[in-house]
Amino acid sequence: MPRLFNSTVPLVQLAGLFLCVPCHQAHAANWTVNPYMQFRETYSDNLRLARPGNESAGFVTEANPSLSIFRRSGKNTLNLNYRLQNLYNASGNEGATTFNQLQFSSRNALIPNKFFLNANSSISQQNIDNTRIANDNISGSGNRTNVNTFSLSPSWTPQFGNYASGLAVVNYDTVTTDTIANSGRAGISDTQNFGEQIQLNSGTEFKRVGWNLSFNNRDNYRANGNDVSFQNSNATLRTYINKHVNVFAQGGFSDNSFQSFSGGNNNGFFYTAGAQWTPSRRYSLEAGYGNNSHVTLNLSPMQRLTWVTTFRDKQIGLNSGQTWQTALNYRARRSNWSLTHLNDTTTVQALLLKERVIIVDGNPDPFIDQPVEILAFFPTQTDQVIVTKTWNFAVSFFTGKSTLTGSAFSQDRIYQLNDGHEKVTGLNGSWNWQFAHKTSAYLTPRWQQIDRGLPVKDNRYDLGIGLIHSLTNRLNGSLEFRHLNQTSAFSTNNFEENRATASLFLRF
Repeated sequence: MPRLFNSTVPLVQLAGLFLCVPCHQAHAANWTVNPYMQFRETYSDNLRLARPGNESAGFVTEANPSLSIFRRSGKNTLNLNYRLQNLYNASGNEGATTFNQLQFSSRNALIPNKFFLNANSSISQQNIDNTRIANDNISGSGNRTNVNTFSLSPSWTPQFGNYASGLAVVNYDTVTTDTIANSGRAGISDTQNFGEQIQLNSGTEFKRVGWNLSFNNRDNYRANGNDVSFQNSNATLRTYINKHVNVFAQGGFSDNSFQSFSGGNNNGFFYTAGAQWTPSRRYSLEAGYGNNSHVTLNLSPMQRLTWVTTFRDKQIGLNSGQTWQTALNYRARRSNWSLTHLNDTTTVQALLLKERVIIVDGNPDPFIDQPVEILAFFPTQTDQVIVTKTWNFAVSFFTGKSTLTGSAFSQDRIYQLNDGHEKVTGLNGSWNWQFAHKTSAYLTPRWQQIDRGLPVKDNRYDLGIGLIHSLTNRLNGSLEFRHLNQTSAFSTNNFEENRATASLFLRF
């Protein structure tokens, strides 16, 4: 299986790369190149995240050279962020370990407004499962694996005069994992994904009739596990009675293939017929009846508030049965609010392809003295198809010197191969306070609970408090104290850790 990047890049290659980069910000032909260096010293009273009575304390030394490359022009965008994390005595092993962390994305307009080529790649470390959650690569052992992803996607947007507009997309993705430390086994199957998406929409020549044709296909070919295929074809015809009322008919075919405990792939032909009422641009109501029925209410009573809610009763296709979803967004002068409820049928490989390891999008300081944390909310690494129902609430407040954010989430997971159930609930918060011109403080409390139907639920508490000071325009220093506590249904996964970290972050 091809890999764009090797997760074991030798140190000598990175050293050569940095020697070729000038030690200042470079601007040429819309290119921005920023090299960074981070030094950290961490003291932990439980480096192996051992259960009570078996703790061992120690220091972990960290030196992380990093590189950010960004380019934007009228036709192309490129964003690459790379960090080489070098640790001494991580997990108390009294040796040196190296981790690569990469986020790369590019978008190229080969023919303006017609033909595009997108590419993405990442290297990260992820948990094997959520029974033993490490905070990052510093503590814990034997519960993580390297994950490499690569995606290439050409797309074409043809125009057929005023009669129709189209979209054709082809996707090729790979997800590969290294063998898990101290186990000799892989986290999930290496996977190659092939996908096609075709859409054709009616143009302005059709005054009172609108139509849409779509075809979506995605095939997952796995090195060791069972292959998975999702396919859906759909056609919609909509006729406008007047500016407030239209009627529609929809039909299609769903053809999905994956192993399921209940055998409920629910393939076949589906149909829906109904009407939509739009009394104003701020309100609309749509209802459709058939073997796939739905009701959708769209509200926007004010410019800052949008709320869309859909109830479905499906007999055919993914996420069948009675489900509903909602998305509410409200923007105030100093705050943003959102509430969502979603249903999805997915795989761990698909989630890893979407995950962004390092925040990119042109951020001038993409590594701002923050560790790359292993995902705690992520599902157990498995080759099964997962049906999820997810609630998420998020709010953020902005004042002159402070930024406060909070979120609450709940996700029900049903693993299709063994009918395993898992419910994850959590709360996250952060407060950043810039109380002086060059100094800011932050507080990050977190809580997560995993319910696997066992007598005892897994609970994780994580509290961080820190101070960041700009020593010069290119040098930041920070101090952090963090407390981590996990109580588990498995006694071997109970642990508590306190750590103190001092770090310097240098931008060349």
